[in-house]
Parts: sequence; structure tokens; C-alpha cells
Amino acid sequence: MKISNHFKTITKTFVAVAAVSVVFSACKKKYNDIEPIELAGLTIVNASPDIKEYDFIIGNQKANSKEVFKYGVKIGYLGLYPGTSGIGLVEVGKTNFLLTKNELYQSGKFYSTFLVDTGSKRAFFTINDKLDSIKVNEKAKVRFINLSPNADALDLAITGSATEIATNKVFKQFSVFTDVEPGESVALELKDNATKVVKATLPPMKLEKGKFYTVWAKGFKDKAVTDSLSLKAAIYTAK
Repeated sequence: MKISNHFKTITKTFVAVAAVSVVFSACKKKYNDIEPIELAGLTIVNASPDIKEYDFIIGNQKANSKEVFKYGVKIGYLGLYPGTSGIGLVEVGKTNFLLTKNELYQSGKFYSTFLVDTGSKRAFFTINDKLDSIKVNEKAKVRFINLSPNADALDLAITGSATEIATNKVFKQFSVFTDVEPGESVALELKDNATKVVKATLPPMKLEKGKFYTVWAKGFKDKAVTDSLSLKAAIYTAK
């Protein structure tokens, strides 16, 4: 499926209306002799440190139906038909695509697509979440993605502990989901890999067993701490 140079609302639905559950049914059941299609799941995050507002397009349909796709916004898992789909980015109120890409989505797989960087370096960055390959146990699952365009290599660690969840991740590098002890008040921090100086923190939060958490570094390292585009840590749960 290709995207034209201009975005135009069409009636055919490329994105499933309902959000996809984090767990797909492993078995296929027949209903009135019709075998259902097992969808792919896509979550979308605007990690581009920019003040502009966009719409995220899948096929020729706007995915951000509830809010503007601005910096920091996350769209939860959407159900997509398996196969190649075109994704794109337009400024709010405009029709010309700023960015387009064709992505292959496989049945029963989960993906995260991030809008990263700014200006001429702006790009889509997609990873396979591999939620179906994680061993079920009593732990929470945490991964780290460095999406700060100019940050040095970063580590993700539990505050007050020698435990490091991920180490030495530069821009667009990420770790696999790692087992972390669940707790009612777990604080996480980003540290410079070379100096071990804390660069950003997340306030204490509840980490629950069996849930999947993605921590990502965002913003620019050379911005003032009070600037909305400065280097910070953010977190979301797969849902």
C-alpha cells in the first residue's frame, strides 16, 4: 500500500477501530466457518523534540483521532491488517506529507514506531516489541530506548541500587525487556555511561508483575533543565 503525496480522508478502514489487547489469542477459532484474521499491533510515539503539531497517517487515515500528535504523545496499540502499510506525517491542517515510509506488519506481532529527531533528520524508527517471546514470571518487564538525538551513551538504573537495566545505549539503540523486581515505589534514573552522572530521573512509581514498561530518553542534552525540550526520561506501559 503506497501513500500519495497528499493526505485525503477516505472511507475504507485501514486501522482497526478497537485498540488491540496486549495479548493476542494464540489459537484461531472458527465462527460460522469464517476464520478470523490475527492482527498486528502498532503503538506510536512522538519522540521528536519539536513544538510543531502533526497528524500521524496510516494508509490514508489519521491515527491520532483523539488528540494532536505533538511531542510526547503516545497512541496505544492499534490493530492493523497484516502486510505492508504506508505511514506518514503531516502538519495539522495541511495535506502535504513531511515524511512517509512503507512498513511490513506481521500477523500476531507487536511494533512500536517513534517519530525521532527534527528538521531534515526527522525519521520514523520502528522496532518489534517481541511481547510474545517473554517468559511469564513474577517480574515486571522493563526496556530502555535512547531517543535523545544528541545525548551521550546512557544507562538505565534503579535509583539507590547497583542494578542496571540497560547500559551504553546511544541514539536509537535499545535494550530487550528485562526482568525487574516489582514494587509499589520504584524510581528509575538515566546516567551518563562514561561518568555515571545522573542525567534524568523518573519519580517513584508502581511496577507490576507481568506488565511491560518502556523507558525512553527524550529531548536535547544542551537545553536548560526548565526547557520543555531538555533531556528527560519518560515511561509508558504496553496497552
